[in-house]
Amino acid sequence: MYRAVNEKLPDELAERVKNVAQLDRRGLRELLIDVRQELGSRDDLKGPKASDIALNRMLHSLDPHSTYIDAEKVAEFERLTKQEFIGVGIQIQKDFASDMIRVVTPLRGGPAHRAGIKAGDIITKVTNYVDKQGRTLPQPQVVSMKGKSTTDAVKIILGPRGTKVTLTVRREMRDGPKEIDFDLRRSNIRVETVFGYRRNPDKEATWDYYVDRANKIGYIRLSQFAYYTYDDLRKAINELRREGLNGLILDLRFNPGGYLDSAVRISDLFIDDGIIVAIRPRDGRSLRKPGRHAGSLLDFPLVVLVNGQSASASEIVSACIQDHERGVIIGERSFGKGSVQNIMEIQNPGERRSELKLTTAAFFSPKGHKLHRERNAKPEDEWGVRPDIEVRLSPVERGELFEHLRRREIIPRD
Repeated sequence: MYRAVNEKLPDELAERVKNVAQLDRRGLRELLIDVRQELGSRDDLKGPKASDIALNRMLHSLDPHSTYIDAEKVAEFERLTKQEFIGVGIQIQKDFASDMIRVVTPLRGGPAHRAGIKAGDIITKVTNYVDKQGRTLPQPQVVSMKGKSTTDAVKIILGPRGTKVTLTVRREMRDGPKEIDFDLRRSNIRVETVFGYRRNPDKEATWDYYVDRANKIGYIRLSQFAYYTYDDLRKAINELRREGLNGLILDLRFNPGGYLDSAVRISDLFIDDGIIVAIRPRDGRSLRKPGRHAGSLLDFPLVVLVNGQSASASEIVSACIQDHERGVIIGERSFGKGSVQNIMEIQNPGERRSELKLTTAAFFSPKGHKLHRERNAKPEDEWGVRPDIEVRLSPVERGELFEHLRRREIIPRD
């Protein structure tokens, strides 16, 4: 708690913390009370913030991936994990030149994309007609985006499904800037997690999955393993196979992972039968996830790209393909997050709902290689996925690659 608020722990409390292992339940409670009272009244520890900080630090001391998700961050955590949310479907960033909000890109198929909002539009104001519970406001609430952060803007734009919101944007035209109102209905947004090599120049902003159309070499990048990633990947590969597929590049660089079930299904897509991944819990017997022959795609060469930000589910897929000798792994050694986290819901006083993310098991490759990197692991230790062909990038090159891939996601203006 003291570290979080950048304060020095008083000597008397520091001495008690040193002997914390000898304290019983009552002693621990009294220590926490004294620590909190010593800090006094302050905004950064107001309400439940003090207990949220204490829980988060306590869980993080168990291992780097166990954490406490407070009530304010639960919705954001679920959105990032599922890659689904209710909104208008835009990526935004701060535009420092105008001190307003710039549209990075509309999200394919969302209300903003269908209405005609474009990359580069400046959002000048947002008009809401209902409150956050969906109740009609006596008067429309018009909020200027001047001086607003992206966090503020997201809170203002988001609302219940089916409700109306108007975004007023300033767009640079050939005859000068113009302000345009877009009346939108909030709806379920599915963030794309399956990307091709380039956008097709059509209204729907579909993907061209060929990196080399003449030789029928496909390219598919997965940004995350969401609920629906397998289905979208299968559709993309089927599209390639209909037109002809002589080889596929599967890009897992910068992919932090996602759902275990998604990783297992995608692995099973590329291998014949056999073990996909072994899960070894802290206690009890190991669980093996087997593949099936039915539905496997085995009739084309496969290359998998990984780097130091390929983690968790990305490592399950690449290790499985490597161990089954189904494809060639190219790039840098993967991150080394081979741990299983279970989510436990906590119902707090009132309507506040928080969650605990606890590490309960570790992943091992089909051949028994350990994927998880321990705190003090050395380069020569066994962890992560080592590429068959190593291609090292400098930090500058890695940053440029990341930006290049992100720019590819943008739906270009006409």
